[in-house]
Amino acid sequence: MKGIFSRIFAILSLSILLSLPGYAENLQLVMPKIIYIGDTVEIRYIFHSEAKIFGGDFAESPSAFLNLNTDYDFFKANAADFAVTKASLEKINAEYTLTMTVIPWKTGYLQIPPFNLNSLVNSSLDFSRSIAGSRSSMAITFTPFIISLSPIEVKSLLAKSGNKNFMPQSAPLVMSGTTAFLVILAIISLIVFSALLFILMHIPKVASFIKNISYLYSLKKNSRKSIKSLIKLQKESGHIASDKDFAEKIQHIIRNFLNRRFDCDFSSISTSKLYAEFIAISGGSLDSHQEDTVEKLLAIFSRLEYIRFAREGKFLSESENGGTSERLAQIQNSIQLIEDFDMEAEE
Repeated sequence: MKGIFSRIFAILSLSILLSLPGYAENLQLVMPKIIYIGDTVEIRYIFHSEAKIFGGDFAESPSAFLNLNTDYDFFKANAADFAVTKASLEKINAEYTLTMTVIPWKTGYLQIPPFNLNSLVNSSLDFSRSIAGSRSSMAITFTPFIISLSPIEVKSLLAKSGNKNFMPQSAPLVMSGTTAFLVILAIISLIVFSALLFILMHIPKVASFIKNISYLYSLKKNSRKSIKSLIKLQKESGHIASDKDFAEKIQHIIRNFLNRRFDCDFSSISTSKLYAEFIAISGGSLDSHQEDTVEKLLAIFSRLEYIRFAREGKFLSESENGGTSERLAQIQNSIQLIEDFDMEAEE
């Protein structure tokens, strides 16, 4: 089909074709007729020449076809104005058809500068031999043969669409769930902003609150540690034969608890002076709950010191203490004492 189309154009143009060995100015056909920027355009340039103006098969064969090198320097130099994606040269007797597929990149009149077709053919013959790996030499001619194409009108895409003005700005597309997400985000932002504003306006109160929370946490940590030690001591009760040692260990745990609880050294304060120490810590007086807690502490310490220092001092057995060993009872009383001190701190 391509050969028939070429022959038809060649026959139609025979009467107007002019052959010059060094210059070609003949019939140019362009498809499509109306061209827009970025379109694929086919340019057919038909000329007649009896002279052997090209090398290779074109010199002797009555018909030949050659794919031209689109990486030709001339094409690359004009790549900003147009791109040549495909090019070929076909010969039928003395009629030649140069076909180029071009993409214009600019509007207005596209003028492809005159170029030496002979140089392009020689470049294409060299390119074909390099692909085939052939070392055979073909006749190469360097006689210039200049092709001068007529300018082509390239229209803008606005002319294609018929719109001479910019389209009005469309509203942004809202994805499903976006509104709900934005509402939630706004609520969270408002809450965070309100919290920050409150903190800035009440810095002393907030600082005091944080300090109290930290203090209560340290008291709870101290209580848990002491209670854990008492429970562990109870589990090891069977391995501690001496009641005096057991009583001393209970006292040691409670004194360590009081040291951390009141930030005061209770390790060397005798039982008889504990009440006065608590009066001093509380500022001169104790409320009813504080009074009860201190009395429980004095009772526990008095019993433990009796067991530790009296010659006959020992814990009562289960039968002597109503079915519960006094060791276990003193552990339970000590745990309750620590919890009472915690209640006092929370109040």
